[in-house]
Amino acid sequence: MDFNKPGLTIAIIFFQAMLYAQEIRYDRVDFQQSPVWSEVLASARQTGKIIFLDGYTKWCRPCKKMDKEVFTQARVANYFNQKFINVKYDMEAGEGIDLKKRYGISAFPTYLFITGSGEAVHRILGAHTEGTVFLDYSKLADVPGQSYTDLQKRYRNGERNSELIFAYLKALRMAGELEKEKGIVDDYLKLMTADHFMDPAYWGIINAFLKDPASREFKILMENRNAIAEAIGQKEVDGKIYRVLETYIEQVMDFNNWGLLNKEEEKAVLEMIRNLESPRRNELFARALAAQHYRDGDYYDFAAVVDAMLNFNLLGNYENPDLLYIEYAGVMNKMAVDERLLKKALGWIESIDYKDLPQAEKTKYFKVKEALGGKL
Repeated sequence: MDFNKPGLTIAIIFFQAMLYAQEIRYDRVDFQQSPVWSEVLASARQTGKIIFLDGYTKWCRPCKKMDKEVFTQARVANYFNQKFINVKYDMEAGEGIDLKKRYGISAFPTYLFITGSGEAVHRILGAHTEGTVFLDYSKLADVPGQSYTDLQKRYRNGERNSELIFAYLKALRMAGELEKEKGIVDDYLKLMTADHFMDPAYWGIINAFLKDPASREFKILMENRNAIAEAIGQKEVDGKIYRVLETYIEQVMDFNNWGLLNKEEEKAVLEMIRNLESPRRNELFARALAAQHYRDGDYYDFAAVVDAMLNFNLLGNYENPDLLYIEYAGVMNKMAVDERLLKKALGWIESIDYKDLPQAEKTKYFKVKEALGGKL
């Protein structure tokens, strides 16, 4: 047979490509279930591929969510089945118990990217089912200088440019190392001046990691808001300010956070909102004031603020005010004993057109309404 004929050569290449394509699954990531670990390492050394280890438990719901929603995506399957040696281990059985200890796995799911030498170079903690977040970040495991361990080495070697800091902070978040992330964020933001806020290279870090409205950095943002908006964009800056304040209000409303909150800082934030130049100022101020009264146990003042929200439509710009009124009525149902307050809460509930509520919220609506009615 003459292998030098062009037509025959093309046919052989095409045939080999078809065979290769048949070996790659596109319907799901092709995991090996609990293979012998030493053999997996040997295979990684021989092929030069990175091992993708899915550390799960049988009772882990996020693990099952990832299996169903992410590992069945064609683009994920295509990439992982070609690039990695994919293995699954139950962290509470067989070799999984030893691997859990060896790699310091303490939450599930944990996803590790491991070289043939046994070094974990990349780590993802938890389920990430939105968009292409999981796939995009997984790809960095095989990019020089961008894996978790490479970013860590670069940081420890003194590299501090904005690109490195942003990538390293994201790596820490994906790995679930939130305390380490917070320490680096705090140290880095403390060095920033107003000029940094106007630099798009630094704004990415500020936008992603600035969260404390009582911080020096947030005050810089507020005091230089117009100048920063000219450089970054009004919508972007206003959106960041709103998200920080909204998150803070939600934290004050959550009694699990009460021991962590500082009353003096809370007053300062409330005053900051009072002076905020924004179409959403009244909404934010009313919600922040209601949260403060709730935390302080001033339920009559709390009720007065919620009444004002309804009477003056202060939540007109809020995404779904009905859900908030259900929450406020639920607070009163749990905390109040005065019949007048319970009647007010029932009035908030009855002002809602429940037909437009999602099913889960309808359940909350009827539960709170029934509980209030039973007390009156």
